[in-house]
Amino acid sequence: MGGLRTLGYCRVKNVCVSIMIAVPLDKNELQKFFDNDAEEVITFFIFKAIFSQPDLLPGQKSIPIQIPKEHIEQWGVQALGADPIGAGSYPVDLVDESKGYASDIKMLSFSNKTETGKDSNKMSGETSLAQKFADEDLDVKFVQGQYDAIINAWIEILDSKFQLVFNNYPKITDIYYFILIREKDEQTLGDNKGKKFHICGMKVDTSKFCELEHAKDSKDSVWVNNFIDNEYGDIKVYKAKKRMELRLRPRKWINNNKVITFDFGNFNQAEKELKSMTNEEKYNFSIDSFKKLYKQVLNYEKQ
Repeated sequence: MGGLRTLGYCRVKNVCVSIMIAVPLDKNELQKFFDNDAEEVITFFIFKAIFSQPDLLPGQKSIPIQIPKEHIEQWGVQALGADPIGAGSYPVDLVDESKGYASDIKMLSFSNKTETGKDSNKMSGETSLAQKFADEDLDVKFVQGQYDAIINAWIEILDSKFQLVFNNYPKITDIYYFILIREKDEQTLGDNKGKKFHICGMKVDTSKFCELEHAKDSKDSVWVNNFIDNEYGDIKVYKAKKRMELRLRPRKWINNNKVITFDFGNFNQAEKELKSMTNEEKYNFSIDSFKKLYKQVLNYEKQ
């Protein structure tokens, strides 16, 4: 796009048009994908993820909930009724040719409070957008400050990756990122209380990768403009990792009603010293824990 241009926008016939590549979905748009049935599926999988975490010893400091990337992908497949891809570095995890879209499913976490107890606008953790950098001169480009060349190389990688999707699936016209955000509750005693998750999404215009621009840099990283509005997140290229990674500002997404929230209130993760228990005792403990957790998360109890 030519003509007068400012950060994040281009001028077309005197009209200011956004050139952001990834545009956050409003909650109403998100619910067109994650309807009530899909939300119930996600809730069920969150229950299973919490239940499957290792039991703590009595009085032990809490540990973060861990959910494998492959499991998150399967959550999306089941909730959305789409077809899985599951092909390593393939740029999407699922496709729905009947609806004309493909999606990558990701998970991030963030701390919801500052050290003084105020709502936090901290960045989330990072997730990779692309990681196969074939240019062996990347280190040299960093040393020489060839940041535009670095970004151009990543544009070629992204263009190539997503063109493969369109070639393999001709009915696909739209690309989305759907991200499960785990909110770490820093107000409670440890992170094993306060289970809250959010789903957000963004539509990715793959025709606009050429709009990526150098924003700022350090000796080890390059920040990139025009992928997503800076209020909602950013991307940067890492020299050592040879990866392009995305971070979000979840508080902005939450405050602007761009998430579906799953809030299960406060409860304690099970604590038990298992080593001295018999199989029968472990069975009874597991059944009891299962029923209590199922009732709290899924609001169901067999009569």
